[in-house]
Amino acid sequence: MKTFKLVELTLYPTDQVSLNEKEMKLSEGLIINKEEDNEWVLEAVLGKADLESVQEISEDRKVLLAQVRITKPENRPAMFLVQVQEVNDLGEEGNVIMKGTLAREEKLELFASIKRMRQEGMKEEEILTSGAGTTE
Repeated sequence: MKTFKLVELTLYPTDQVSLNEKEMKLSEGLIINKEEDNEWVLEAVLGKADLESVQEISEDRKVLLAQVRITKPENRPAMFLVQVQEVNDLGEEGNVIMKGTLAREEKLELFASIKRMRQEGMKEEEILTSGAGTTE
């Protein structure tokens, strides 16, 4: 496994007509490459307002797009397909744990792929592990 510092997180709900970004203000975060089947774990410590936003957009356990920057803010962003696993209220802040896969497509292509898969009747877990957005 490899662990990296998560320095920026923007979430894009995928159950809407268009992509609307929700930039999160991180207190701290990390991202873990489990090095098996392109599986990643993201953990973000957020303030109350952002924690509530994540709870709201993840209530139905839909797959989200996540744009992240790791290690330092000037690094190129990476796109992930993620599903929120836990939202924990810790008082003044809270943490969010997501699992996902690294995607190699652009946001709009991923968004269209997810909408198509839902129309085809795929479940959210199937979408997450479908390999959408990967070059493999």
